Amino acid sequence: MGVDVSGAYGRVLARFRDTVIKGYAVEAEQTAKANAPWKDQTGDARKKLKGIVIDEDGTLGIALRHRVEYGKWLETANNGKYAILKPTLETMRARVFETFRKYFGGHK
Repeated sequence: MGVDVSGAYGRVLARFRDTVIKGYAVEAEQTAKANAPWKDQTGDARKKLKGIVIDEDGTLGIALRHRVEYGKWLETANNGKYAILKPTLETMRARVFETFRKYFGGHK
């Protein structure tokens, strides 16, 4: 089920998605690229990390993904020694939720 962006609340939510959430996706991408724990060989894994906005089935948020075939290996091999996606998102989680609460007038 999607959000009806024709209503006033929907327009506010769409604006929040297109500004705040998109900004967090960009920040997550930049943070992951800057802090990726592996040593570059070609630079492709770092260069092709991508922060994206998720807006589907009633879910609004951010995600990170690798756009290289061996990205899954980087996240899982050696007990996650080279993982960057989940650690980056976990460090941003509280800020994203707090921003959502403030933007929509919620309380802790």
